[in-house]
Amino acid sequence: MFRFFIPLFLSTLTLLSANTNFSPYSTTVSEIKNNYIYIDENKDFSVGSSGIILRDFDGTHKTIIAVVEVVEKKGASAILKYKKFSALNQDALPQYSITPKKGDEVILNYLYNRALIIAPNEESFNYIKKTHNKFSWIHPDIFASTLARDYSPAPKKDDFKKECTEDSFALLFFIVEDSGYFVDCNSFKILHKVELPKDLKNTKQMTPFYHRLKEIKGRVFGLMGGKGIQNYNNYYKKLLGIK
Repeated sequence: MFRFFIPLFLSTLTLLSANTNFSPYSTTVSEIKNNYIYIDENKDFSVGSSGIILRDFDGTHKTIIAVVEVVEKKGASAILKYKKFSALNQDALPQYSITPKKGDEVILNYLYNRALIIAPNEESFNYIKKTHNKFSWIHPDIFASTLARDYSPAPKKDDFKKECTEDSFALLFFIVEDSGYFVDCNSFKILHKVELPKDLKNTKQMTPFYHRLKEIKGRVFGLMGGKGIQNYNNYYKKLLGIK
């Protein structure tokens, strides 16, 4: 039996440009085959987009039973892999055992209204905030404080994913060289690329990213472990798999 009900807060975003739509997209499970979920294909979500599956128990109460990721678009269908929703696990409560079934609600682009900017400097950070103001931007100081607490001056994928879960957002925006990349926090797949103005290129770089803390040190005051980032662009190109 399920162990909790979760109120669902979704905000509808407008198109950021002709090529991007990060608004929540709702549909239903049309088929489950070989542990994959099939839904109708739609242009409003991309391969790499993540979301949730909701189970309606009695017409009044719904709860999240799984998280999903779009792994393929094939003909008229999109194929999603799923896993148990564990963001609100409580060790003191019994675990539920509910698997998706045909007819369950699927919401993709879930929590895409809140996002974190990873920028090399204040100028580029402020530019993205201004030009993409439909988002509720998480200030990088919050993530930097977590990294400082954990003595982690070079954030890994798991660090980003943990921060997304703790602060309830699912979209990242990385500025790397002369481009910006919208990245799903759960799949860590690039969803959309935007070109940046030339006057933002080759500006001063702050590592691991722009923030207002004094410094993010490794353990033992940076003398042992927790090696920091040597080159901002090279580090994030490798992290995101950018050639």
